[in-house]
Amino acid sequence: MITVACVLKSGGVYTADWVRKLRAGVARHLSTAHRFACLTDMEQEVDAAGVEAISLPELWPGWWSKICLWHPSVGLTGRVLYFDLDSIVVGSLDRIASFPHRFTMAHDFSVGHACSTAMAWNGDFSFITEAFRADPKGIARRYDRMLASEKRIGDQAFIEDQLLSHGEEILLFDQVAGERSIASYKVDRCQGAPCIGAAVVAFHGKPKPHEIKTGWVPEIWR
Repeated sequence: MITVACVLKSGGVYTADWVRKLRAGVARHLSTAHRFACLTDMEQEVDAAGVEAISLPELWPGWWSKICLWHPSVGLTGRVLYFDLDSIVVGSLDRIASFPHRFTMAHDFSVGHACSTAMAWNGDFSFITEAFRADPKGIARRYDRMLASEKRIGDQAFIEDQLLSHGEEILLFDQVAGERSIASYKVDRCQGAPCIGAAVVAFHGKPKPHEIKTGWVPEIWR
């Protein structure tokens, strides 16, 4: 059985309602058997039908909580499909879920690097978490403002660097599931309607789904 995962860390714009909306989208568009897990420090709020709340083993800030996905105590080492909470599922996930992933990431929507808004893996990648645990503050400080000329930043740059340093090939969803399988609301111009061929539309940056009041976004996301 595949696990579909997300991460909710308190203190930001995201709430348990975002988890439930993502869960509903997955349930509508993934026909194969799956579990839906949320790593969170808001277990009581997240606990709902169809959602398995898993306590965050580390309270790392912001997007760095995502590194807990590979924490040894969490145990997400089988087939896993991950989405950021500012994602809307708009089409079938079956092709993405059935692909024999080793490690796949979304393509960065502006430069030629990997993006962590959507990821899929199968195996033990705890070395990513262990590398970050060695110096969380130092690594976060360095990566949160690193390589501005390459437009690489944050957790996704760190994940990419760790995978490559361990000899892991990173596939991209546009290679295995179609050019706009993971589409950008802004870059792929999905304002009028979800892009043709999209399984997921990502709302990186601004606006977020809750800020859009008309059109297809509130109709689907509600």
